[in-house]
Amino acid sequence: MAIQTAVLRFLYAGGVLTTALVAPKLLSLIGPYDRSQKRRKELYARIHRARSVLKQRGLLCDREIPDGTRSYLTEKGELAIEKILAREYRVPEQVRWDGKWRMLIFDIREKRRRVRQQLRCLLRGAGFVRLQDSVWIYPYPCDEFVALIRAHLSSGVGELRSVVVDALESDRAFREHFGLVS
Repeated sequence: MAIQTAVLRFLYAGGVLTTALVAPKLLSLIGPYDRSQKRRKELYARIHRARSVLKQRGLLCDREIPDGTRSYLTEKGELAIEKILAREYRVPEQVRWDGKWRMLIFDIREKRRRVRQQLRCLLRGAGFVRLQDSVWIYPYPCDEFVALIRAHLSSGVGELRSVVVDALESDRAFREHFGLVS
């Protein structure tokens, strides 16, 4: 599974690549390996199996080109890697809560439904809690995170607004969720 994730990450980061280049470039993502010929053959075999599994699952497809074969992420593959990446977005927790809630409010048009779904996935993965469908809260400063999300989703301020509130009615359950109750 780790190699499958590495293949997905590599294709996502690079867009399109030549199959012959996949294995050598993945070495830096997968970690330190003994570069002996036997180990290298084992690694190439694992990568080949991972790519086969990804193709069977519909996450990856190959296309023949004049100078070889190129691998591409399918739409399903892009969604899978975005879910993996969403779990990695983190907002640093403060040592002490300042008693204010950070509220993200978004209004993303229906024609950008996929962006709206990505945003919800990113917020959930980063630890935000849903207050309403398009309103999510978090107890710590998250300005950098919001800027990253805007850039990642190509959203402007009009689609995603950040608000800091001093009080949130009936917030006990949220404070308990975030471990803020003394």
